[in-house]
Order: sequence, then C-alpha cells, then structure tokens
Amino acid sequence: MKTPFRLLIFVVITSITSCSSKNPDNTIIVKDKVSLIESYTVKDNVNTTKISDKGFSGKYVGLEFDKNGDVAHQFSNKVSKIIGKYLKESYSRGVFLKIDFKNTKIKTTGLNLKGYVEFVIDMPFIKVSKRNAFTGLVHCGTWVNQKSSILDVRVKTQLRNLKSISVGNTDQGYFKTPEGYKEYWIQFKHKKYQKN
Repeated sequence: MKTPFRLLIFVVITSITSCSSKNPDNTIIVKDKVSLIESYTVKDNVNTTKISDKGFSGKYVGLEFDKNGDVAHQFSNKVSKIIGKYLKESYSRGVFLKIDFKNTKIKTTGLNLKGYVEFVIDMPFIKVSKRNAFTGLVHCGTWVNQKSSILDVRVKTQLRNLKSISVGNTDQGYFKTPEGYKEYWIQFKHKKYQKN
C-alpha cells in the first residue's frame, strides 16, 4: 500500500517541478499550453497575474507609494510587458488576438496617496483575423488624478513615439476609477511582427 502512495507523490512532485521554474527575481511561473500564472512578492507588496488566450487578469496589493514614488502604479508597467509579450507569442503560434477594451475592468481600492492599495486589472482578449491582431501594448496614465489636459498631451506624445515601432492603426481604451486613477491603454501592431 505504501509503494503506490509513494509513487503517486513522486509523480505529483515531478509534474509540478517539470512545469514550474523559478526566475532570479523570485518569480514563480507555472506554464501550460494556454496560460501563464505568475505570483511574486516584493517587500510587503503582492502581485498576482494570469494570462491565457481568453485574457489577462492581475492584482496588486501593497504600498501605494514608497521612496521611489507611486509604486502601485508601476504595476501597469508589469501588466503592459506581460500582455505585450503574450500577444507576440500568440501571433507567432498562429493565434491572433486583440484586447477587448470594451469589456476591460480596472479597479482601485484605497487609493488615497498613503498606505496600502488594491489595484485590479482584467483585460479579456478577442480572437481575430491575422490582419486585425495586435502585438504590442503601452499605457499612459496618472495615479494621482492629474488634470486631463496634461494627460492628453502625454498621450499624444506616446502615440507619436509609437510610430517608430508600429504599423497601421492603434486601438485605445481609456479608464478612470472613482478614486482618481486615469489611464490610456494603447494596443498596436509591432513592426517586427506585423510589417506585412
């Protein structure tokens, strides 16, 4: 009776370790055919992200500000990199995606420029034709309820800068939470992947 149990434990451990890897920054990644789940802790801050062909979901819980500034808003940078990488990998394997900004949900809880905050981003994907796919994502926003006129200037600059690495049209989503988070998310066709 003990031998089959030990064999089962060995199989479970082997399967877990074979599909998990640990990065130098203590990021644990679990991969399968359609999803990547990532969870990591930096100081007291906890970040969890999940991505698949259906979409992205992520949550940051932790300090809103630290000595380096609006550390919670930096979660947007992480999200942008994860989604951009996934869109490119999907395109390369023949799965053509775009972010469904219409059904995207972004929420902040506790954003008061002090203490802890929860920052949640859910971006569903839509399967599209190769021609309508996007392979890049950037964001431009504010964590501290900056005036829209200032943000609009920054967005125009971001769109101009994108012209050097993108082709065709971009697609934008604008999101605002009651607590003052404002952000433009811009998906684009990366020249390196979609020049044709």
